[in-house]
Amino acid sequence: MNEPRKDEAWIERATALLDDSAKNLDASTLSRLNRARQAALAQPRQATRRWMLGAGFAAASACALVLAFGLQHRWHASVAPSHEAAAQADDVDLLNADDDTLDLYENLDFYAWLDAHGGGTSG
Repeated sequence: MNEPRKDEAWIERATALLDDSAKNLDASTLSRLNRARQAALAQPRQATRRWMLGAGFAAASACALVLAFGLQHRWHASVAPSHEAAAQADDVDLLNADDDTLDLYENLDFYAWLDAHGGGTSG
């Protein structure tokens, strides 16, 4: 990388050369430069307005997109059943089942123990 001293020396030399060249300009060139400068400053800043219009459109589009995704997520969350709701539905089905099915679930531990110890009926 360049050392700061070399950069500063280069900048000072470039500034001196530009100042010297500006001192040697004739009156007509100075007049044309001044008129061009004044004309540039007098122009309305169209680029800034276009940039602001583009930025506003981009921001509005981003807000609409976020709103659409948020509403879609909220709608799916309210419509789609959750796992908890499915488990509750299974519990309700179990309670509405006949008594034999309910007895089977109540004695499930016993049947597991019976199966582990080979106490099942063989015929």
